[in-house]
Amino acid sequence: PLPLTPAELAVALDANDVLPPPLDDGRDERGGPDASTGAGTAVSVRHLTVRRGGRRGPEVVHDVHLDVARGDFLAIVGANGAGKTTLLQAIAGVIPPPRSTVDLGGVDPARADARTLARSIGFVFQNPEHQFITHSVAEELEHGLRLQGAGDAERAARVTELLERFGLEELREQHPFLLSGGQKRRLSVGTALVAGAPVLALDEPTFGQDRGRAAELIDMLAELNREGTTVIIVTHDLQLVADSASHVAVMRDGRVIGTGRTADVLAGPLLAEAGLTPPPLARATRLLERHPEWHGVARLDQLPGSPVRVRA
Repeated sequence: PLPLTPAELAVALDANDVLPPPLDDGRDERGGPDASTGAGTAVSVRHLTVRRGGRRGPEVVHDVHLDVARGDFLAIVGANGAGKTTLLQAIAGVIPPPRSTVDLGGVDPARADARTLARSIGFVFQNPEHQFITHSVAEELEHGLRLQGAGDAERAARVTELLERFGLEELREQHPFLLSGGQKRRLSVGTALVAGAPVLALDEPTFGQDRGRAAELIDMLAELNREGTTVIIVTHDLQLVADSASHVAVMRDGRVIGTGRTADVLAGPLLAEAGLTPPPLARATRLLERHPEWHGVARLDQLPGSPVRVRA
């Protein structure tokens, strides 16, 4: 019979004296073009503490240190209430962090004006409608360009470029609230990147979407990442993490308790320490005793002979 649980799969695999090595398509080493060249840090966080409700409120994020290299695709994970969204919002300046605790390539979001911040990092809310303020798709994109001081010709050309890039050309006059869920997500990413920010931060980007729409969005983020955009997401979907992220930061009780390459985090103890369960395939391969080279395998496209190819 076919194995039905991760433990049964581990036993079935360990019953083989020899297993072919798992496939490595370079995804665990990947990132944008700067990721492996030592070209610098996109985001640096030092001694970041955020309180809810002001200085006397309870700490939501406590003394976080975090570095994100240029070209990384970082997933921030943790149980509910771990502080993930608050950390992401502080990095992006949505919640102003204490001064000198966050650095975005030389820009301190605590001191930056809105125009400078938009050129440094784009932010996408969990609910895309929270960032829509105009009456058409084209106006939504044009608004950000107007804030940047772009002239009429530049705005028109850039709007056309973004509409084509995100598959919204035929919807340019549509009200943003009347778009489908997937279209709203694409528009929200477009508005976040309209100023040319090198870093894109997204809070639960696949929340409320079916697998097809979620895969479409993740493919788009992966393409942006390949082209050089540093991507940071908060997510509860650990299979998404396994399929897409180059690195993972794990949070518990407002602290980052560890970071690392995705395969290493999936194979190690950090997720359990945060009260999280790895994806099924990762749970199976980490149980292997005779084939430790399979530890960290978490995607179907890593299996020898698999017809599945997850796009990066």
